[in-house]
Amino acid sequence: MILPNTVYHIYNHANGRDNLFAESENYRYFLALYGKHIGLVAETYAFCLMPNHFHFLLRTRRCENLLGLKNLEGLGAEGTKIKERFFSQQFSNFFNAYSKAFNKKYNRRGSLFQKNVRRKSISSESYFLRLFDYIHQNPVRHGFTPFIDEWQASSYGLYFNRNPLAWLNTEMMEDRLQSIEEFRMMHQPKPLRKSV
Repeated sequence: MILPNTVYHIYNHANGRDNLFAESENYRYFLALYGKHIGLVAETYAFCLMPNHFHFLLRTRRCENLLGLKNLEGLGAEGTKIKERFFSQQFSNFFNAYSKAFNKKYNRRGSLFQKNVRRKSISSESYFLRLFDYIHQNPVRHGFTPFIDEWQASSYGLYFNRNPLAWLNTEMMEDRLQSIEEFRMMHQPKPLRKSV
């Protein structure tokens, strides 16, 4: 279960040898749906989409911060309590919406994602910073690109863009680092190490 006010590494993989994204428009659509379903219920700090899997680093919002929002499924009676499974249901709605659209467009059947989204709660600052770097380094580590800044389906480049996605919180990392140069240094290529 995904809990409120918790930092998570959220990730998943396509079923079998399938890909989640067949063309660049799929990446854009996936992020648009993410913004619609998750953008209001979580602050996102980093993401990376690869052809067959994805990663998000986020913090779910406090329940009391959601009570004033309209049109969100999962609100309890009279909008005073968030149901226990609210955050997990938002993710389920997001993945289902993408899967249905992808299956329809490419005339495929069956589950697109591996069962149950994977998640790890993050409790230490050092782990958070390592994970932030790990997510951005993923396309290089998997051999999709030789340079981190060439991968377009990642939040890395958005930290240099003054008009990032509305749901991406770049301020949190900007507050932690002294400069954009420190941000670049943090993401310098490193020797391969075991996955986080």
